[in-house]
Amino acid sequence: MKIRYSIFFLLAWQTLCSQTLYKASQEYFRHDPFKTDFSNFLTNLMNDPNLTEKKISKKNDSTLFYIEGIYTSHSPFFFPTRRCKIILAEQEEYTDSLSLRPFTYFVYQLIGYAPPGNEGLKDIKEEFDKLNRRLKKGLNPIELRVLKRGMEQSGAIQNYTYQGMIFQPLTIAWVTSADHQENIIALSIRFFMDENKAYLPIPSNRP
Repeated sequence: MKIRYSIFFLLAWQTLCSQTLYKASQEYFRHDPFKTDFSNFLTNLMNDPNLTEKKISKKNDSTLFYIEGIYTSHSPFFFPTRRCKIILAEQEEYTDSLSLRPFTYFVYQLIGYAPPGNEGLKDIKEEFDKLNRRLKKGLNPIELRVLKRGMEQSGAIQNYTYQGMIFQPLTIAWVTSADHQENIIALSIRFFMDENKAYLPIPSNRP
């Protein structure tokens, strides 16, 4: 039986929360899942000639959908990236321990690789702060996790939620290697897909 997400959620496309995620999707991702039918979005992503080193796993009885690839010419960050990786992964989770069926959603992630060294490290930290300032409107920042390697900070992960959403719709993170030769900034958005449309779940008990 097909699970109807509309039983649990209302579609509120004009909320500030929604607009924040749509803004991130439009400005940072080369292909926007909210702009067209999901099947068209998927076709454009998989067939993008600028996406190299593709790895695609189609959905079947034992595997969820997954695609990743590398852009060498798409860089939406303020600093010049060496490359950007894109990942679209379907995931399953249970709402609680009593749930008989999992709910399915997509994680759409953009990973930017800054130049090595202290300058690249500075770039990803500044980009992290910039992203948080731009995208926190309408969302609630939670669970700021500071990553450490010994006594030195090696990264940070900032999650965002909105009034009891079933998952955290936005995550921003940065991380650096021990010698700062690899400096990474990552932006992740999460969404549902139903009836060939990507959308954000707004709880039905919202004001």
